[in-house]
Amino acid sequence: MKHLKLGTRGSALALTQSQGVADSLMARVPGLKVELVMIKTSGDLNQRDPLGTFGGKGVFVKELEQALLQNEVDFAVHSLKDMPSQLPPGLRLTPPPARADARDALVGSVGLLEVPAGQVVGTGSLRRQVQLRVLRPDLEYRDVRGNVPTRVEKWRSGEYQGGVVLACAGLHRLGPQSSAASSEIHPLSTQECLPSPCQGILGLECARQEVAECLAVLADPEAHWMMLAERAYLAALGGDCNLPAGGFARVQGQRLSFEAVLWREDQLRRAHLEGDLDAAAELGRQAAAQLLG
Repeated sequence: MKHLKLGTRGSALALTQSQGVADSLMARVPGLKVELVMIKTSGDLNQRDPLGTFGGKGVFVKELEQALLQNEVDFAVHSLKDMPSQLPPGLRLTPPPARADARDALVGSVGLLEVPAGQVVGTGSLRRQVQLRVLRPDLEYRDVRGNVPTRVEKWRSGEYQGGVVLACAGLHRLGPQSSAASSEIHPLSTQECLPSPCQGILGLECARQEVAECLAVLADPEAHWMMLAERAYLAALGGDCNLPAGGFARVQGQRLSFEAVLWREDQLRRAHLEGDLDAAAELGRQAAAQLLG
């Protein structure tokens, strides 16, 4: 293959991620040209309403998947945490590149534990809100929409005095484009706030076998096992953007450790399982069953 069209959203983060994939692919496949094709999604067009009110996770991927099915693009790059647990017939995910920092971070003047009581913290994620309320029930949590720089500027303007919570992966990939200085980024440990399933992993989606074979040069084995466990967990929960659930897998040699949280019946439930790598998906399903039981 000599030329591939890569479908991407037009946000600064999406373009940065997609260009990074394109550059890596062209560096590994001599003579290959990768062209970025920008596609607006429902999530990009509606920057006001909470995601759960107009489609959940699918709002950031539906139009890209339509372009794949209509052969307008050869593959698409997504933030995998934004993808529904079920793909449309005819599409597949290839093993992903190496995972970035999966943690969440508070962008603000001080870390979460130092924010003055009563201040407002912005996050559009119910998963984040329920975990942070356990740590800091004395803060107010409000929904926030917009791309990464927009959310950071909403903190600077004083709309969210305590800061805004964002994914470390996006902040790091954007660098100065995020509008956040390194001293303003305060990572939260996975014990404080367990990430969304597949946070920090890029989803490479395609329809054709020859494209999947080309993308295989980017695969990272550890990220692949993490993806299998975390997406199986989300699927077993019937997961979408409204579900207050976190899931995070770690690869330790030939073993996989899986942690999960779920807010259910007014309590934060936790699960921790370990097993062989080839049982990654089953561990995710077992964690879901344990938390739902």
